[in-house]
Amino acid sequence: MSKLKYVGIVALAVVLSFAASSYVRDIQVKIHQGIGWVYNNVNETAGDIIYDTNGFLFNGKGFDAQRDIKHTIHENFKSVVSIKLNSTDQSFVQNLGGQGTGFFVKVTDTHGYIATNYHVVERAIILPLNVNMTVNTATDWWTYDAEVVGVDPVSDFALIKIEKKEDEEWHALEFHERVDEEVTEGDTVVVVGHGMSLPYTASSGMVNYVNRFGTGIYTLHMQIDAVINQGNSGGPIIDLDGNVVGVAQAIYSPGRRIPGWDGVGVAISSSQAERAYKYIMSPLYASKKYVPYAEFPFSLGQLELEDVKDIPVEERHMAYIDYPEVKEGEEAPQKTVGEIAGLLQGDIIISINGEEVENSFQIMKLTLDAFPEDIWDVVVQRGKELISVKIALNEFDHTKIIKSIARIQQ
Repeated sequence: MSKLKYVGIVALAVVLSFAASSYVRDIQVKIHQGIGWVYNNVNETAGDIIYDTNGFLFNGKGFDAQRDIKHTIHENFKSVVSIKLNSTDQSFVQNLGGQGTGFFVKVTDTHGYIATNYHVVERAIILPLNVNMTVNTATDWWTYDAEVVGVDPVSDFALIKIEKKEDEEWHALEFHERVDEEVTEGDTVVVVGHGMSLPYTASSGMVNYVNRFGTGIYTLHMQIDAVINQGNSGGPIIDLDGNVVGVAQAIYSPGRRIPGWDGVGVAISSSQAERAYKYIMSPLYASKKYVPYAEFPFSLGQLELEDVKDIPVEERHMAYIDYPEVKEGEEAPQKTVGEIAGLLQGDIIISINGEEVENSFQIMKLTLDAFPEDIWDVVVQRGKELISVKIALNEFDHTKIIKSIARIQQ
């Protein structure tokens, strides 16, 4: 075959592929109409198969994100529930009622386990004799009495459960397995819940920031521009693959006592929510009664650009051991586990458990993900020498964290 014929065949294949794929709007409109017909007249399984095939072979997802958003809402809203708190003693205290959102994270033959925010169920915990908590589901809208399984006020996470009345077919949503590595700014997300206490509202937007620091105590948040209204708290933030990437928490509005749609929406990252969920479901929570966090193990400083400008960007390590200067007459601070392990002033952190460390923020993220008594293999650079030390993380005083949260909320 001549080169000219070969080029012609390749060019023809490209043209046919272009025409047959979803880059031609009229073709994709017809395809999606057909998919909708299959959903309505055959069954959801067949519709899912055709939908996924269209997305994989004919660029269906790249063609029209709005159709993906619609699919994500319709696929997942049945796993989202309404949570209501009702006062049982109006003469005792007013305004004990409230409403939020939750979603199934585990379903058994007899029960459904629901993730939500701690602040949604808080009053049912602190005033159990005066508040009862109920859940309504999308599949039947029956009312279920709910029971608190466990809570983590630090991440504002709570797990509750309800008992099946019959053999209800509830479906659990899944947390994104690699949210920290794969979810980035600009990714499309959907919020499904009960905004303004209305039944089943949905909004869409994108991730504006991942690992937002400073919006909570000992937490990192995900910032989104999809609308989070009152009543959305505890609902899932879902990507277009149907994975939960965050748990809706709050919206900060400028100049408003009552938050509105014009603010900054924040969510618990699914990595921290899943951390709390797994611990609450473990036997450890039953004995400890709270979700523990590790104490920051180092006293750190951050190198300036002037200090590393001669080092290639990909080889820079900015975090170093920096012990505070103790002036005469002052009491020395308690030693960190890093100091106890023998780390010296000026040691540069190179890696932790084999993961390269670029800056002190990365170490803080690793600390938030860790648990007390976890063992870290820390490699530091001391002069021209690399030194490896092992440290066991201490537990952060839970009472101090809770007091800090209370001060922020006042």
